[in-house]
Amino acid sequence: MRVTVLTLSATLMSSLLMLASVPANAEDPSASQIINSLQGKTRFRSFDPGQAQREAKQRDLVERLQHVKTRQITVEERKEIVDAVKENDLPAIDLEVFFDYDSAAITDEALPILEKLGEALGSDKLKGSVFMVAGHTDAHGSAAYNLGLSIARARSVREFLIKKFDIAPDQLVAVGFGEEQLKNAEDPEAGENRRVQVVNMASKDVAAKAPAPDAEPKAKDEPEEDGAGAEEAPPKDGEGEDAPSEQ
Repeated sequence: MRVTVLTLSATLMSSLLMLASVPANAEDPSASQIINSLQGKTRFRSFDPGQAQREAKQRDLVERLQHVKTRQITVEERKEIVDAVKENDLPAIDLEVFFDYDSAAITDEALPILEKLGEALGSDKLKGSVFMVAGHTDAHGSAAYNLGLSIARARSVREFLIKKFDIAPDQLVAVGFGEEQLKNAEDPEAGENRRVQVVNMASKDVAAKAPAPDAEPKAKDEPEEDGAGAEEAPPKDGEGEDAPSEQ
């Protein structure tokens, strides 16, 4: 069976590169290395007068994302996320996740790294923070299909972490960006563009100040997003992010 490799990237796009404490072998870090990378830097408000205002905007964004359950987020909301990551220099880590070809199904090869991620996110040091699990594709195929596939893959990772490690649902936010934020814009169909990101959107202190979201319904009871069924279905004529290029 053909397998797709997705990289959990430390950036939302090439222009937002940041130096997180990622181990040299970023594809196979230990749980403790993941914890260190996602904790980020200690910030001192006395040296940054604008931090309080940015944190207020960040809490508002995170709260709204936690309440989005039955629809796709808008283009404007996705841009707001990108801006928040840049302004707050939010911590993240590079990993790799394997999916079945043209599918959101997590493969057996993905289990070891996801288990380390789950162990890290459930640790006392990260418990209570809010993390974004963001899906990205390359630019092969239609933008609408790629967006749907990225959403489905992000949700697969999120649901795995919730069910396997009993992580609180409001601690994980699944977001799909499709082909909007290419890591390698010079080669839109490069494999490195097919990735899922994990970003610490709100530390314990920031998240604790935000109102708790309403109880989340079980995934099987959630209605489909607008147009999601069509986007996530296998495309006709080989369309999709991993389809072979036309000769």
